[in-house]
Amino acid sequence: MTAELFWDRRLDGLYAHWLEKKGGRPAPTRADFNPSEIKPFLPIVNFLDVRWEPLGFRHRLVGTEIVEHLGRDATGCWVDAGLYGKAADRVFASLLQVAREARPYRRRSPMTWHPNSWLTMESMELPLVDEDGKVNMILRGVSYSSPKNPPPDHYLVAPLPLH
Repeated sequence: MTAELFWDRRLDGLYAHWLEKKGGRPAPTRADFNPSEIKPFLPIVNFLDVRWEPLGFRHRLVGTEIVEHLGRDATGCWVDAGLYGKAADRVFASLLQVAREARPYRRRSPMTWHPNSWLTMESMELPLVDEDGKVNMILRGVSYSSPKNPPPDHYLVAPLPLH
């Protein structure tokens, strides 16, 4: 991967690492990620467990930079209205899309649901699979900024290239 996809170059680096771990498979496993190999990215990393029955997503690990920007640590919390307010359905639907398709996505949107609504969140959601190839975790890389002149694609949802 040579083209820069993200405003925050750390996201490009984490995505390149995911692609390397994926190899020829549809997605890598959680076991493919050694914390020492992704140490520079840990502050912007969020691992979410995927539970299929009943359907749900739980924050397993939330990076320190994410906690700092949001003013809360969602580790152990489920994705629901109590955590995300009016944006809960949209957040849930985006995670479900990644889990069902087992495909990585990038997202960019203003944080209208948060007290720091002037921030823009840029993220990628990367599927991780179990030994049977079913998505059991989602690796998110998240960065926050406040662009002075947001580009036309300020709201963005797009699949990421798989090479």
